[in-house]
Amino acid sequence: MALLLTGLSLLAATQAAKLTSVPVPNGCAGLPNWGATGRIAGPWIPVVDQCVNTTATDHACTMEGYGTQAVAFQQQQGNNVVEKGYIGIVEENTMAKSTFRCLDGTGFQAVVPHSGYTSVAITDMPYSAQLMWNLGEYSEPVYAYYHYLDGKKQDGVFLGSHNVTTWGISLQDGEIGSGDKPWWMIRLLGPNSQDPQTGHALEDGEYRTFIRIDGINV
Repeated sequence: MALLLTGLSLLAATQAAKLTSVPVPNGCAGLPNWGATGRIAGPWIPVVDQCVNTTATDHACTMEGYGTQAVAFQQQQGNNVVEKGYIGIVEENTMAKSTFRCLDGTGFQAVVPHSGYTSVAITDMPYSAQLMWNLGEYSEPVYAYYHYLDGKKQDGVFLGSHNVTTWGISLQDGEIGSGDKPWWMIRLLGPNSQDPQTGHALEDGEYRTFIRIDGINV
């Protein structure tokens, strides 16, 4: 229980203290496991970190510490069928995970079905900024950030964009691209991310979390 409370402390503490997200300097070269020869940092398995379930008395999330998963789907684009998908979180931590790396000049990539390492980004719709792979032109890059709490640097490197590192996480039904297993979708809670119809910051059943890039070194 002590470890769980420690894991929850930072995101909960932002209510009473000033959390600042600071971009990691030097791009990929500033990240853990940087290899100067290949110009690649990683690989890692990013994980859910310090998730807060506002509907639970103890604010605990069942997927705390769970790793990333690539979920695939096909989309018709003109005469071509393009495979793309989401980067989500596994519903059971025993499932296969998707590893990340940072390639100098390209940015973050994840291992996805049938394609190996593929670039990841968020959609360019603020209220629906899911983390996805092979997204194409309608996307915005993601970056690595340090956290400073009241001016003191915290442990870890965190995924985000627009100087925001807080994500919404919500459970999705199983589908073909997830191996018929439920999975957790993540979307960036950045500027204008509230529901355009209701104005609510979170959707029904959605929690807040950080995504720690260096959660598991591979």
